[in-house]
Amino acid sequence: MNYLDRHFVDADLILRRGGHINRSNLSLYQFLIDNFDDFKTFYQGYQCELVQHSDGFFFLLSKGGLIPCRILPKTCVHLGMFIALKTRDPEITRSSGRISLFNLMQSIETSVPRETLQLVYAPKQRESTSDNRIAEEIRKALKTLADLRFIELQGDTIKPLEAINRFAELARHDNNPDEMSRLVLTEHKGVVFQAYEEESEEEVDEDRDENEGTD
Repeated sequence: MNYLDRHFVDADLILRRGGHINRSNLSLYQFLIDNFDDFKTFYQGYQCELVQHSDGFFFLLSKGGLIPCRILPKTCVHLGMFIALKTRDPEITRSSGRISLFNLMQSIETSVPRETLQLVYAPKQRESTSDNRIAEEIRKALKTLADLRFIELQGDTIKPLEAINRFAELARHDNNPDEMSRLVLTEHKGVVFQAYEEESEEEVDEDRDENEGTD
């Protein structure tokens, strides 16, 4: 394998950043298929395993500390699970696998309890001012999911990619599996379960900055 090949550089950047390579990116996908053994050997040197999911897509599973594991914030976890379940809707099949942003937002508002939306997307906002924050956090989560190749953003629609099925594992266990299932999913499929009350330092810093700005 030529490590100077542009395909290698592009694939390596996506994988190291926690992204996925789906069949929709045909040239990179085929490059990984053709050089799978070389890629696996290469990443073993970084204490990582290149995994091809049963649904076909590729991702990097960290086994050590050289390349840190990408932990998604609770907003992305919740939204990813919602989209993964939404893909089973027959209406999605009729629309070539696309979901309009308007319908997605409407489905979230009607399907998810208000208390859950508040807890996940706007935990520090007053209820009377939380609607804008919830919508903003959903848009930010969509961008993150797109950056990691879980979905594609196409104008006013999204297209779930094969990698969105990683969230189906979370949804299947309601993000709270028994210890044996947690171990199997974490070790073999790279699924990380996160409690909604856990907050990343970034979220805490953002809230602190906002509070300082409103004093």
